[in-house]
Amino acid sequence: MNKYFKTLSGLMLSMISVNSFSDTPIFLITSNTKITPQLVQGQSGTAIYQVINNSNRILNNIVLTHLPAGITQVSNPGPDYCNNLTALNSPGSLCLIELHFDSYVNSSLNGGPIICTAGNLLCSQPYQSDQLLTQVTPGPVAQTCTGNENNFSYELTQPFDSGTIDPGTIYSWGPARNQLFLSPSNPNLTVCPTEDPSNSNAINWMRSRLIAAESFWVSQKLNYCHHHVTDFYTPITSYGSPRSAIGTSDGGYCSNATSLAPANYGQQIRWNYSGTGSETVNTWVNQNRMWYGVDCSDFTSFVYNFSFGIQFNSDTGYQAGQSNVGHAQDFLLPNTQTSGSILGIPTYSTPANDPAGLLLCKDGSVETRSGSPNDYCGGGSNPNPSLNGYFSVFLNDQPPTSDSHFPVNTPSNITPAMLNLLKPGDLLYLAFPPGSGKGDGNNPTSVVTHVITWTGQKVGYGPDDINPTQIAPESICPTNWQPQVGDWVIIDSHYQGPDYRDFTSCFYQNNIWGVRRVIGYMHS
Repeated sequence: MNKYFKTLSGLMLSMISVNSFSDTPIFLITSNTKITPQLVQGQSGTAIYQVINNSNRILNNIVLTHLPAGITQVSNPGPDYCNNLTALNSPGSLCLIELHFDSYVNSSLNGGPIICTAGNLLCSQPYQSDQLLTQVTPGPVAQTCTGNENNFSYELTQPFDSGTIDPGTIYSWGPARNQLFLSPSNPNLTVCPTEDPSNSNAINWMRSRLIAAESFWVSQKLNYCHHHVTDFYTPITSYGSPRSAIGTSDGGYCSNATSLAPANYGQQIRWNYSGTGSETVNTWVNQNRMWYGVDCSDFTSFVYNFSFGIQFNSDTGYQAGQSNVGHAQDFLLPNTQTSGSILGIPTYSTPANDPAGLLLCKDGSVETRSGSPNDYCGGGSNPNPSLNGYFSVFLNDQPPTSDSHFPVNTPSNITPAMLNLLKPGDLLYLAFPPGSGKGDGNNPTSVVTHVITWTGQKVGYGPDDINPTQIAPESICPTNWQPQVGDWVIIDSHYQGPDYRDFTSCFYQNNIWGVRRVIGYMHS
């Protein structure tokens, strides 16, 4: 996941030539980022654009020109970027360019970027809504933690991918992720996180920052793709196979949903797209916009890395604690963990095997790690026996029975009181409960298939609420996804990409395999 994407409304680019203008641009320049509307002098910033040779001929001597003072093109940030614009010579060719705003920017930015052929004979720039438009205000940058919950400027200047292609299956998930770091200087965010759950100020800061990061990525309008990094796009031919031949469960796949099924909105592409410019069906499909994005567990893994530099496995099963090697642990439930499983305290020293955080108990505490399965979540020691056990619909009685696959086949209820114990940033892992007749291949139940993030916010019109108009449709529950004021809100990536969704009983609440709490339990 290398930098951030945004398809802004409208892309009526102008072709600027010596004597004329045209509605057909030579270069189609689309903003892949939500342009930062305001920077404090001393902050750095990043903008990313996709550029396509929109002509029907070979073009030579292509240059990026007229950059304002303090803005430079970043050299070699990832495999999908072009340092030398000769990569755009051929008709239909495309690449990404990354622009960096350094601390010397001391005035407002308005217009561009402009890309031209030799002698500025033929030039193009984005439509106005996609152009650089940033107000620079006097510094200095706030040095407090609370003043930088939403400051991701340093993270956005780092390459998101490691440069190593994940071999994956025959269809690659693209570049493997790169570990990101918090700013060590201005502002010094490295002192803000903590592993100590008793440090409430730091823990609350981390929770606020994590939700701010997820909301930032929601605003980029990414697609749902089996990619590790957000700015990787599935090539036209992947490992010798065309995009159309990539199965929905294979790496490189991106959702090709061009119609909005839930509620039959009668609208094409994403529910919140304008339907014009870069958000038309034609641009979405033919200009490669649909080939950017991340899936559910790559999204949760990425945002923790993006927010704090915390790394854990991006595979849904590993992340939850079910190793997927040979599907040996597909039946593993939170209360059936053993010393041979990978459900121990994550160290994040080997993120290839680490799950995320610690499993949550029904009483809101995290599991203990004394070594005895009976002690992991209560184990009978809680004075209120009804609170013993894990936060899961699969477990109604603990410790487990002799049936190693299904200790109990009667799902317990997730009560409103239990939901009140969840914290922003908690990761909820979902599976199909016993007896549902659903699941994954030969393992019809308990296989973790999805992960969502708890926001701690509700649907409503208050300053801390999520407005009902921001809630995305739900393909899994197309008849009852509509938000009601007071409903809990989660963020996940599926169907049409990362978005706010209503925490309905359909699938979400009734299919909780377990909950993992990362913040405060990093053990790095």
